[in-house]
Amino acid sequence: MLNEILPDYMLKPLSLLDYNCLCEIRLRLARPIMVNYKNTYYYLGHAGLCNESDAIVCTKEAIQNIIARASNYSIYAINDEIKQGFITVKGGIRLGIAGTVVMQDGKILTQKDISSLNIRIPHQIVGCSYKISKFIFDDSGQILNTLLIGAPGVGKTTILRDLCLQINKKRKDLNILLLDERQEIASSYQGVPGFNVGSGTDIISGGQKDFNIVNGIRSMSPNIIVVDELGGVQDINAVQNASSSGVAVIASVHSKDIFEFQKKFDYENLIKSKIFKRYVIISCSHGKGNIENIYNEFLRPILELV
Repeated sequence: MLNEILPDYMLKPLSLLDYNCLCEIRLRLARPIMVNYKNTYYYLGHAGLCNESDAIVCTKEAIQNIIARASNYSIYAINDEIKQGFITVKGGIRLGIAGTVVMQDGKILTQKDISSLNIRIPHQIVGCSYKISKFIFDDSGQILNTLLIGAPGVGKTTILRDLCLQINKKRKDLNILLLDERQEIASSYQGVPGFNVGSGTDIISGGQKDFNIVNGIRSMSPNIIVVDELGGVQDINAVQNASSSGVAVIASVHSKDIFEFQKKFDYENLIKSKIFKRYVIISCSHGKGNIENIYNEFLRPILELV
């Protein structure tokens, strides 16, 4: 939670805001602190939202203090996360990190001289996946492989979270395996999910997607696997293996729109194989989580533009 990682002089003005509308807090060394509030960026001052001249300026000490608190004062314990550019804390809050990357023999050892933090705050919006859920069942009631496509920060993770819940409500006989690599979707703490992802959902937190998919199928025998942010050939191969094993897959990927997605070389074979029967395009054009369109396996739209 924010009160466990932020200093009081930041918490006080943030407490004046509606927490449910707070999406991001951006700290950049020696520059004004900004917040994404109701999908708009504002400067943060000691008395609340303000103009740039009255904003709180981020200091090196502030960044170091927040990272120390987020790591429970053990930076070495979370170095694997730091190497990947983020820290996840209780409640699913994720700290994106930018600094100096330290490498040795072509491998990332850590990041130092952290200069920016992007504190992303997750929310549960029950029902935000209703429009999608109507299109992801086939005539026999089975889940169709579905890929959510959208730029970072448009609400893909929030929708995945709600899809787990809505599928559980509709089909209690289906077992869902949620692969929560960055511990953002379910936000489990000591094994207990911080968000409601349905009573029929099993959760694997941390790890790597390809490893978790293979071992999760063996250990949990799921009907559906839900996974966030496919990022390369290994992830794609693992998804294809899951589908060929008879397990339905619901996943997300970063791309601005369907046209940009089609141009990405890594996904060429995935598109040609027609493994995914539904492609859902998500944007912020009418607020976060806006469903622009839904396409079938032939990349033909099946939903009117909104």
